[in-house]
Amino acid sequence: MNIGRWVITLVILLLGAAGIFGYKESLNTARAQQGQGMPEPSATVLAELVQTVSYQASTKVSGEVQAYKQLELNNELAGKISKLNLVSGSRVEAGDLLLELDHSEESARVIGVKARLELNRHTYKRYLRLQKNNEISDELVDQARADVEIAQSELAVLQANIRKKQISAPFTAHVGIHNLEVGQYLDSNTTITKLIGVYDYTWVDFSLPQTYGELVLGTQVEISTIADNSQVFQAEIVAVDPQLSSSSRQLKYRAQFAKARGFLKPNTLVTVAAPVAKARELVAVSDLAITRDHLGEYVFVLEDEGNNSYRAKRQKVVLGDRRGDQVMVTDGLAPDTLIATKGAFKLRPGLKVFITDENAETNAADTAS
Repeated sequence: MNIGRWVITLVILLLGAAGIFGYKESLNTARAQQGQGMPEPSATVLAELVQTVSYQASTKVSGEVQAYKQLELNNELAGKISKLNLVSGSRVEAGDLLLELDHSEESARVIGVKARLELNRHTYKRYLRLQKNNEISDELVDQARADVEIAQSELAVLQANIRKKQISAPFTAHVGIHNLEVGQYLDSNTTITKLIGVYDYTWVDFSLPQTYGELVLGTQVEISTIADNSQVFQAEIVAVDPQLSSSSRQLKYRAQFAKARGFLKPNTLVTVAAPVAKARELVAVSDLAITRDHLGEYVFVLEDEGNNSYRAKRQKVVLGDRRGDQVMVTDGLAPDTLIATKGAFKLRPGLKVFITDENAETNAADTAS
């Protein structure tokens, strides 16, 4: 009885297994028949032929903007301000009177010295006439001449002091901010304000380590601000320090650029990109062509299969510096190779690829909208 039950159970299990196997086989057959009519998976991308560009390796360091001319304006003599033609932030021309200290005492003494000088001259001339007739000693003539020269020197000192109390602009400049007022007393050597020269050129000072070769006069460098590194100015090296810094072992340079290319205020911190090697030809690709994983960077090379279709092949590359939206490739890619750009992220090795262009993509987007 037990044997019969086991036989029945075994038969049922065999029939069930056969049914399941038959169902799977028929399902696979149906799928295969259906797959024969389906197209091969593919992707559509933009592509480009790899080109070379002239590339020069550079290093970036910090620099500081310097005005072509600038100075702190100081008074040499003490005195009370009698005239003030300084407006903070205004522009002054070379020779403009900026500030005048009271010199009424010196002016009064000038009148007295001029009168004494005139009298001494008359006396000297009279003594010379008398000397011709031997009516006066040579000693008195010498004394009269000395009196004239002494009076002249006293007058020159007074006039020089008056000029020192009349402070004029040494060059065309913008005036810094100050808090001076008419009637204010200034001690000698007081800082009045700063003058920033108005010129067509601006300087940028920067330093490079001695490990880099010395840059020659006329070398072009790129200047960009820290606040907006997308704005780049071309500058030219106009001066090289004759010695290295004893503390940092760096060599100081001064670059010059025209203000027409961009205005940067003195003491602005900037980034200087200076060349550190000779120019060479390198492959450059769009940054959209680069795909990455934990093993490195890649591009997809498109191999022509005819009928306007291509096959994707993943190619490992070694990347260099970035220049705008392009990336330098130092190894792994030859010129005139066709690679995928926009849409490369959709590709995988062996995938069928079709190439479109920007115009077709734009038209498709417009139609969809």
